[in-house]
This record gives sequence, structure tokens and C-alpha cells, in this order.
Amino acid sequence: MVFVNCDGPITVLIGSRELMDYAEPILRDFFGSAYRYARAVVDYGVGSVALAVINESGVGAAVYYSVNVGAVRLCVIYYIAVVDECRGLGIGKVLMSTIEEVCTDSDIYIATTWFGNEPADRLYRSLGYVGYTWDELRRLIGRRAVDRLLKATCGYDDDMAYVKPVIAGNDALDILRHIIEGGDNDVNRLWRETCLGVWLRIRAGLR
Repeated sequence: MVFVNCDGPITVLIGSRELMDYAEPILRDFFGSAYRYARAVVDYGVGSVALAVINESGVGAAVYYSVNVGAVRLCVIYYIAVVDECRGLGIGKVLMSTIEEVCTDSDIYIATTWFGNEPADRLYRSLGYVGYTWDELRRLIGRRAVDRLLKATCGYDDDMAYVKPVIAGNDALDILRHIIEGGDNDVNRLWRETCLGVWLRIRAGLR
């Protein structure tokens, strides 16, 4: 068992494949085999990694990516986890805030999770995100828009989407209604390579 000292300043490193080897055990311990979805977006070349470090040890990790969906640029905060020993110290908030700073060229931030994930709910709401169930979003922005969101976030196993406009004061729902404008080739490719393909491999028991 490796002892992790959580007492110290937090540094967040931003990178891609070179950081994934450090992020992977943190994500795998929390998400199990589902961490492969995070790995897939990084290997595909669209995903980036944010690694929180204290005393030269990785204590938290997140995978995120930007993707154009119709007329909207989404910043998808895909997977985020903090090691058990260091939870409750604000590391998740530091990771989220860092990603938001990197993604300022997007229109909206979005994260998905399962219903009842109270730590995630507290984290997102503390940063100004508003949570909706997929059914609520279907009523508010339309089924076609939600179908595109599900593909863009691979959020099929989740119940909730948390959204926040990049520019404070903008209407997040109004922004999301525009994702049906224009083509969806980028989203379809992303979905096939990093969502559907991973799901099929996990279902078949393949690595």
C-alpha cells in the first residue's frame, strides 16, 4: 500500500498521453473498467488530462475534451476522480476550475454522472452548474438535441447532465438548442471510436 501525503500545495499538470499513465490508476480505482472510455478519448487524440499533484504524487485526475456539436462548441468534463485519502480537500474543485480556464474557447461546459452521486452533485453545483435529467432536457431543448448530447458525452449510462455557460449570464439551455444546427460528422466519429467501440469491447470481455 502506497502512503499518500495530502498535506501540501496542489499543482495541476495539463497534458495528454504522457499524463494518462499517471491518471489511469486514479480513474480505474474509482470507475472500474469504465475508465477505458477516458483512455479512449485520449488515445483518439481529442482528450486531454488534468493531473492534480501534491508532494510529487498524483492525487486527482480528470479527462476532458472539446468538440463541435452543430453550432455549439462543448467542453466535456468527462471523468474526474480524487484518491480516497485526499477527498474533501477541494482537489476536485481545483481540477474543474483549471479545466474551465483551459476551455474558455468553448460555449458551454458539460459533465454527466449518475443520479445520486452526491459528491459530484455538490462539486458541480458549487461551481455554478445546473443539473438536469436527460428526460428534463428532452422536454426543454428537444429530443434531437439530447441525442446529439448523448453521443458527444457518451452519457448513456448516466442519468444527469450538469451544464454551465462559459460566459456568465448566457442562457445554457438556449445555447444547447443550437446543437442541432449543422452537421454532426465530428460527433458521430467520436462516438463510434471512443464510445460505441469501447462498449462493444467491454461487452465482449476484451481489453
